Amino acid sequence: MSSSAPSATGKEAVSTITTDLEKSAAESPGPQHEAHLDADGALQMLRAGGNIPPDPAKNKRLRRKVDLFIMPLICIVYFLQYLDKIAISYGSVMGLKKDTKLTGNQYNWVASIFFFGQLAFEFPTIRLLQMFPLAKYVSVNVVIWGTILACLAACKNFAGLMVCRAFLGVAEAAIVPAWVLFTSQWYSKEEQAFRVGIWFSMCGFAQMFGGYVAYGIAVHVGRDPSASLAGWQIIFLFLGLLTAVVGIIFYFVLPDSPLTARFLSAEEKALHAEHLRGNEQGIGSNVFKWDQFSEALRDVNTWLYAFWVFAANIPNSIATSFGNILVTGMGFSSTDSLLLVTPLGAYEVVVLIGVTWLASRTNQRLWLCIAAHIPSIVGAILMATTEKAAALVGYYLSGGIPIGWTTILALTSSNVAGSTKKVTVACIGTIAYTVGNIISPQTFQAKDAPRYLPAKISIVILYVLITIDLWIIRVLAVRENRRRDRRKEELGEAYVVEKNHEFLDLTDRQNLEFRYSL
Repeated sequence: MSSSAPSATGKEAVSTITTDLEKSAAESPGPQHEAHLDADGALQMLRAGGNIPPDPAKNKRLRRKVDLFIMPLICIVYFLQYLDKIAISYGSVMGLKKDTKLTGNQYNWVASIFFFGQLAFEFPTIRLLQMFPLAKYVSVNVVIWGTILACLAACKNFAGLMVCRAFLGVAEAAIVPAWVLFTSQWYSKEEQAFRVGIWFSMCGFAQMFGGYVAYGIAVHVGRDPSASLAGWQIIFLFLGLLTAVVGIIFYFVLPDSPLTARFLSAEEKALHAEHLRGNEQGIGSNVFKWDQFSEALRDVNTWLYAFWVFAANIPNSIATSFGNILVTGMGFSSTDSLLLVTPLGAYEVVVLIGVTWLASRTNQRLWLCIAAHIPSIVGAILMATTEKAAALVGYYLSGGIPIGWTTILALTSSNVAGSTKKVTVACIGTIAYTVGNIISPQTFQAKDAPRYLPAKISIVILYVLITIDLWIIRVLAVRENRRRDRRKEELGEAYVVEKNHEFLDLTDRQNLEFRYSL
């Protein structure tokens, strides 16, 4: 794992940068960076707020204020994003396949095409996330995907479902990269893992809420022969319109960054910038930098993160598009399956919030994540080797795997510095996620129904591989941190740290003060 020293440009004063930074450039004997010209927005907050002395009480109040304003908003949208994604699974046991005349493996392709759409739009998303105000860009996407989801209710055949699902994937492409950026803008490294765990746990809450809503609709509408709309159509209309309304509210309420947050005073913004100084990465820059893009492609961590996301999402259909079908294959009725999938969400919530909370207290997120994967491996073995109740328990235990996804997201947020590099790594991760999910429904071939044994065997193997991947990530991070510590000790007084280097939009490789979270 190599790292390169920042490039030097002498002591040039750049008029577009703050006075504080200019003084730093004149005073510091250490290297000055070309990145000054594209420095982080946190410097503006520091200048506007003046010199803020450390105040733990003010910091605590500010953290509470940010939590109360920011977390509910990003949690609500992530809740809807997952709920909208699994709506197709509810429809699969509420007459969707029969009403739209799906045959053979056509349902598998309806499930997969969503991720083709998401994959196709990931590269444009890298740039669009930086070109436009973050919250505004995301909110427009939320309104679009809510509208498309509602349109699914009008689909009459395979072609209609494929078109709507593909565009739904396009509209949702920005969500995961955007949420990684939001988390790194608003929270310190130590705070990020728990916050990622909270907003990602919305997947579990969505699994429970959606199951109960779908069950109610199936019982009270699905059994009514005179109903003008089928149960699956009501599901799509209800969730789609709700999502569109939330997207409109989101547009006017959520700030694009701490720099533009109206609920923070100038003093609080400066205090927030100081609070994030330890992240060694600021709050972001809207300038696209090709050297950071290139570094992201050459960094081994990028691909270790991507492998976990890719491999872990190949079995993802057991929770999304094939969850209800898999439970019915265990010997339960279609209607009962709508309720029986909900404990999976409950277990996921407990693991996500519990493990990320422990990680925030112990700073050992990777070891805890590895430990949480072990019950899921046992669960996968139970699904492959047993039936009925035992298989159902195994299905629930698989709900612990998403803790690895939250860990990877937190690592992308805290262990990747440089605004362009961070967006690039997040988007590569989302591409890996989409490719894994494209493959996922295809592992559940119609000829293998109702047990789908080949798919279940592959799940066991993949769960073992992603657990090993987490261990490798930790080993390399520990090695690099120790290498940087040794270099600092060897240089002694010759090692000079440039003032405000944290806010020069340097990458984790360029900034030798950066240390990787474990």
